[in-house]
Amino acid sequence: MRIKKFIATVLALVFFSAPLATVSAETSETSSGIKAVTDFQDVLRTHPHYVAIGYLNESGVINGYPDGTFKPDNPINRAEVLKIILMGSDVEVPEDFGEVDFPDFQKADWFARFVMKAKALEIVKGDDADGTFAPGRQVNKAEFLKMLLMANNIKTDAVQPEENLTPDVPKDAWFAPYLNYAFQVGLTTKNEQGLLEPAKPLTRAEVADMMYLLILIKSSKDTQFLLHRAEAELAQIEVYIAANKVLSAKRASELAVDLTQQAYRNMPDNNVVLGAAKLSRSYDWLVDAFVLGIQKDYEGAAEWANKAIGKATEAWEVNSATQPIARHVKDRAREILAQVGGQEE
Repeated sequence: MRIKKFIATVLALVFFSAPLATVSAETSETSSGIKAVTDFQDVLRTHPHYVAIGYLNESGVINGYPDGTFKPDNPINRAEVLKIILMGSDVEVPEDFGEVDFPDFQKADWFARFVMKAKALEIVKGDDADGTFAPGRQVNKAEFLKMLLMANNIKTDAVQPEENLTPDVPKDAWFAPYLNYAFQVGLTTKNEQGLLEPAKPLTRAEVADMMYLLILIKSSKDTQFLLHRAEAELAQIEVYIAANKVLSAKRASELAVDLTQQAYRNMPDNNVVLGAAKLSRSYDWLVDAFVLGIQKDYEGAAEWANKAIGKATEAWEVNSATQPIARHVKDRAREILAQVGGQEE
């Protein structure tokens, strides 16, 4: 059963081997020698959306630029975003698409077939005043989510709150259904001010990340795929910790938990899946212990290190094949206990 691959490769890593101290963000390799870049020379392994960009690149959804870059922080335009949405959503886009009926681009333009397919699906239309499409115009979060969810035939009515979700998303705004849905399922989050920022222009990396997250949601019944993607997230944790990007490490560990929990819901009687779910949870708690240690909450760090040890033990007991990985988690947790002056329970 291919599910066992999860056990074989997640922890060829040696993460959390560094002390509770700042490590240079310039780290280009992990302690296990993992190469620090994707196929794109400007997407370092420490990039917060490294996994999403790498997956979409491998899947042929994004290709980058001729100079070998992806330009993750560049703003994305309407033409670029439609290609990502349609290809990432497995929408067939034929080479032969008829004539272009927008006055501001031609049939020979690389993006023409994507725009015309999107128009046929009623995802986009021309400007009411002059009929133009404006392919080079930047895309904000509200516009992107509307196009993304419409391309995937997702109904948003079921998640409408009775009150404004955030001050910048009034319940009667045209974009409210799309932002509300995206927030509820985890495609987007609130910023530090509690806002969802519907008018925020998106970068290429941000679009890649939301596209990737929707692919994960749509693949919720594919247990093997979920475990494979959880593996990719877990493999990032060491990289983020080494670069002192603890928020990215926490996000990766939480996503791994979500993916393995869904896998467990799919196959609750499979001990390999259950073991993977318990291992992911133990890693998540190990990240919590590490973060609390950095924050000098030594009591809290010790508590979560012990929780990680306990959950790793459970994984070991459920599936003996997890023994090497579970031992690794326990060793790292014990290192944290030693650093914060805690005792193993």
